[in-house]
Amino acid sequence: MSNVVMVVEDEFFVALDIQDIVEGMGHLMDGPYPTVREASDALCSQKPTCAILDVRLKDGDVFPLADALDAAAVPIIFHSGHADDAHLRRRYPLALICSKPSSPSALQSAIEDAIRNDAGGATPPTSGEAT
Repeated sequence: MSNVVMVVEDEFFVALDIQDIVEGMGHLMDGPYPTVREASDALCSQKPTCAILDVRLKDGDVFPLADALDAAAVPIIFHSGHADDAHLRRRYPLALICSKPSSPSALQSAIEDAIRNDAGGATPPTSGEAT
């Protein structure tokens, strides 16, 4: 069974870069979804292995979707240039954070960590993981 990475990103070129990383790692990409609503509708159809979320989208902040993913035990990677890291860490202590712009290798490492956490039970990120 292939890993499915949900991508919620409203910037087209950023989404293409993420797609290259996800597919280059041999995973399937679900999305990109430019709105919370579209991603929430998709989540009703399929539970992804992990999710990469921009915080600010065309229809508002991603938090309602992040809450649903968190409740479904889907590992989350926040990928944003407009996020308050301290707030994200308090609200989603198991989530990984890759600030934009992030290198492809940093995002790839975060995806690997998220998939590993999904397979082995979620554990809080250590100081060596993507932040």
